[in-house]
Amino acid sequence: MSSVKKKLGLFISVLLVVLLIVGCSKSEKEVDQKGTTDTKTPVSTTDGKPSTSEAITFKINTTDPKASWDTPISKKLTEKTGVSFEYIPIIGGTDFAQQKYDLWLASGDYPEVLSLQPRFLGKYRDAGALMPLEDLIEQYGPNIKKKFGKFYNLLKDTDGHIYSLYNVQTATETPANTQANFAIQYEVLKEAGYPEIKTLDQLYDVLFEYYKKHPTIDGQPTIPFSGIGSNFVYNNPSLSAGGQPDHGNFIIDSQNQVHLNLVSDNSKKYYQFLNKLYAEHLLDKEIFTLTYDTAPSKIAQGRILAGYYPEWFLSAPESSIKSSGKLNRQYAKLPILFDANVEDHSNAFTPTWSNNNWAISKNNKHPERVIQFIDYLFTDEGQKLISWGIEGVDYEIKAGKRFRSDEIIQKMTADPDYNWKQGLGNNYNRFSFGNGAKLDDGDYATPLTKEYMIRGYDDVTKEVLAAYKKDTWADFLPPLEYVPSFLWQIPEPEGAAALSKRIQQIWDRESPKLVMSKNFDSDWENYKKLIESSGQSELEAMYTKSWKVVVDEYNKAIGQK
Repeated sequence: MSSVKKKLGLFISVLLVVLLIVGCSKSEKEVDQKGTTDTKTPVSTTDGKPSTSEAITFKINTTDPKASWDTPISKKLTEKTGVSFEYIPIIGGTDFAQQKYDLWLASGDYPEVLSLQPRFLGKYRDAGALMPLEDLIEQYGPNIKKKFGKFYNLLKDTDGHIYSLYNVQTATETPANTQANFAIQYEVLKEAGYPEIKTLDQLYDVLFEYYKKHPTIDGQPTIPFSGIGSNFVYNNPSLSAGGQPDHGNFIIDSQNQVHLNLVSDNSKKYYQFLNKLYAEHLLDKEIFTLTYDTAPSKIAQGRILAGYYPEWFLSAPESSIKSSGKLNRQYAKLPILFDANVEDHSNAFTPTWSNNNWAISKNNKHPERVIQFIDYLFTDEGQKLISWGIEGVDYEIKAGKRFRSDEIIQKMTADPDYNWKQGLGNNYNRFSFGNGAKLDDGDYATPLTKEYMIRGYDDVTKEVLAAYKKDTWADFLPPLEYVPSFLWQIPEPEGAAALSKRIQQIWDRESPKLVMSKNFDSDWENYKKLIESSGQSELEAMYTKSWKVVVDEYNKAIGQK
């Protein structure tokens, strides 16, 4: 339901029917369970250093259709650790993935290493399908323990065991590539004289004026405001405009009580904004049917003036706009609030990034090798490899600092699949310490530094930023704040799935009606009653209970309790 979950199921396609009908013979099932491993007993160590004397391959699932171990960086990782992975692609969207994971769990026929969201991991944990990892980490993961430091206990489940691993974020500054999610075309801002746009009312005014003067762009109807799917049309924009961190479909108050955002005052205000756009013919006529697959090509046409577009989604269609030479049709990324009185806490980070975590299933005969592999990723050498790439190929050393030359950048931008082919896009990259973090050598852990971002801007982008006296889009954001977790990162409470599904169905059905409503206040009240009668209070109580456990553990970890 959240932005980042979506961010996870990026751009998928067509294997649903095929995968549903393909059966496995007994021998094939055995291969799936055991993986392609060596026949010799691997040499284990007790000092946590990788034991590379025996090669071993594990199976792991992935929702990234381009993931491959046959890349230069993956091969370097194998050279360092003796470990390689064979990817099992799960392509077909979130619903299909859930079906697949449920079938695996029911049959016991799952890979040795699982990459799953917390809500799926909870099912596998409860079924006894996952190995506890704390003893393995104690023996084979010194770098994991070192880098997590005081946050190490956050890895532990309520029963005291660790069932999955993910990264720790060590940034103390806002990453230079971070940007707000409201996007407005450069040309709109330029024609208006680069006005201050901090509220939805100001956004409405500038869109209205531009559309009145320019009803068409390149011979096609101008679209003042659009989106990319239900979460990013109705829910997440209301969180951003309300200055809230992205807790998915929820908001959390100062007393750590969890509330359903779908019926909050912020949601009501945002539906009213959409309703106003609709009444004035400023809203995309196809906004209710746009998807992650159909929206990019529409954005790339350059006739959408503004929208709510997270960076992970906007980057591809905006690159198409740029490639077509329409530099003035790129987007400024600005934080926009309901009004000037809203305190903006939306630039929120977590000390760990629990999402698509790695777990070791009980089918794994050599779990210590997986821990040793992950432990290598937690070294500075491993971080440089998975985030920067190979020295001399993907980056250089200049004045003692890692640096990507213009020549290297041009090589990367010339091929949209470069990162995948090189191995910079594989799922082990999820163990990166994050943009804005620094390694022990004092240099940045990833290439996305402020200097790098500025070098990548074209002249038109620099002109827009200069008009607002900013260097990067990150400069528009409020100060970085850390929160214990995002709510969608914690395991789904028992019984919550059925309630969430029931509420989601009502939300999906009623949201377009609210946007098109001619009697908004009464329709809003009816909508709220439907949600309330479908288990809202029970769902909020479940998540409040789980959230308070997270907060207690977080406070203990950082020494506040």
